[in-house]
Amino acid sequence: MSWSQLFRRKSIESLVAEMHAEKRLHRVLGPVSLTSLGVGAIIGAGIFAMTGRVAAQDAGPAVMLSFVVAGIACALAALCYSEFAAMVPVAGSAYTYTYATLGELAAWIIGWDLILEYSMSCATVAAAWTHYFNEFLIVTVDWQLPLQITADPFTDVKLATGEVIQTWVNLPAMLIIGLVTYILVIGIRESAVTNTILVIVKLAVVLLVIGLGIGYIHSDNYTTIPVENRNYSVAGDFVKKHPEIARTLPSGTMTPYTSGENLLDQFPEQFQSLNAAERATLKDLKSDDSKIGMIGVLGLKDKMESIDNHFRSPFMPYGLSGIMVGAALVFFAYIGFDSISTHSEEAINPQRDVPLGILVSLTLCTVLYILVSAVITGMEPYHQIDTKAAIASAFRKQAVLDQSRLLKFATALISTGALAGMTSVLLVTFLSQARVFLAMARDGLLPKSIFSVVHEKYRTPHRSTILTGVFIMLAAGFMPMDMLGEMVSIGTLMAFALVCASVLLLRIRRPEIARPFRCPAVWIVAPLGVLANILMMLFLPMGTWVRLFVWLALGMVFYFSYGARHSSLQASHNNPSA
Repeated sequence: MSWSQLFRRKSIESLVAEMHAEKRLHRVLGPVSLTSLGVGAIIGAGIFAMTGRVAAQDAGPAVMLSFVVAGIACALAALCYSEFAAMVPVAGSAYTYTYATLGELAAWIIGWDLILEYSMSCATVAAAWTHYFNEFLIVTVDWQLPLQITADPFTDVKLATGEVIQTWVNLPAMLIIGLVTYILVIGIRESAVTNTILVIVKLAVVLLVIGLGIGYIHSDNYTTIPVENRNYSVAGDFVKKHPEIARTLPSGTMTPYTSGENLLDQFPEQFQSLNAAERATLKDLKSDDSKIGMIGVLGLKDKMESIDNHFRSPFMPYGLSGIMVGAALVFFAYIGFDSISTHSEEAINPQRDVPLGILVSLTLCTVLYILVSAVITGMEPYHQIDTKAAIASAFRKQAVLDQSRLLKFATALISTGALAGMTSVLLVTFLSQARVFLAMARDGLLPKSIFSVVHEKYRTPHRSTILTGVFIMLAAGFMPMDMLGEMVSIGTLMAFALVCASVLLLRIRRPEIARPFRCPAVWIVAPLGVLANILMMLFLPMGTWVRLFVWLALGMVFYFSYGARHSSLQASHNNPSA
């Protein structure tokens, strides 16, 4: 293998030629189906699961602004995606675009990253699916699944009585992944029809949530809840248990950045009542740097704390960093428009319909996200929101409070819509995962005998779909949901940043290529897209970065041991007549 191979690029002409090669995927998706695929992937865990978690633990009512920030960053990336997808409508998405601009090594990295992004997204949504299934059972038959089979073995479930239940496996999540795997092996046309039906159901339910929930909004939940009610760092939690001390500290002292040692150094008189053992315990308690992620690791913690204290309010209890952390965490919900680009090869008129599907689905879903988050944080105080099944739980609580049969019925509908919504997310995301595998295998970077084999009857990559299904089932059943979500976010942000950089680079290298859709103001949009996505990555926890680097390191081992030696591009270079 030569050094030049690492940066050898596929030509746009070769990608266009691939569009007309034999054994391509069927072109059966029109503009409605493509938009439905995008909406199907976007409207799901972002609304039904992540909204509650981010509102309660990261942003408060300002989760609405988190969706605005994430939506703007997505819009920048979407314009770049649209130019690429219309110009090169083949499977592979960001992987294919990077191969044409940055070379083979960068393409492998982003392809390996997309594998992580899509598979962990499916596992995250499947884990959340279980919680809404339980909500559905509670409100319809007043029964729920045994808690031991509803969460991974690393997550303890705490009952209202205070008892902690040790869970074994998230069995419903594994079963729904198994069902989705079977559906996707059957074929894209059947999958698209199923997805369209599910999208219609969940959009109706989302509109019901907005229309009905507006009547139960209490504006005080936006403006009057004391900032001290927010989640604290470990040291802050310790102080909160000593109200006689907490009352003597200046307002805003307890922040995610506060360590026990800092508290003792800054306010020695306030902590004189603690005995020696309590003082030793407090001194060892650390700050929660995960609230600002890599920003804290880079030495900007004090600056960020100062900024947060300036912006902190009942509406923004976690300050500006809370909005940015929230934006980074909900970002994985926007993976839907990336899914549209992975299906370019199956679009009937990709030059027109793919950009249309991307931009329409992104705009529609961003507006719905903001409205739903406004309803949820308005219906109940943000720190009391159920982080697992926020929407259904909020309406169920209100139904009990009002003794309302209408609200109880609405809760059942909402749970049904959530299940439909998350199932459609699984369909689209899982579908996209197989298409990325297919593109990489065609280039020789993955074993063709597994990942590029298309079923003779169904014309689907059945082997890779089944293999991926088994992997995702294990992740959904045995990995913590929060960890899964963070891995999806960092993978998505990395992919979007590289696509923004790639579209700009291709404008420089190949300005003469026909572009059916041109990103407007590309010299502004593309750099801003890169900066926005990298900035949000910096707010993700250090542990997430470590796991990303470990995953990429494993990818490098696989690339140099297999991919580089079997690369189709390298083979054609060595034997031009082949």
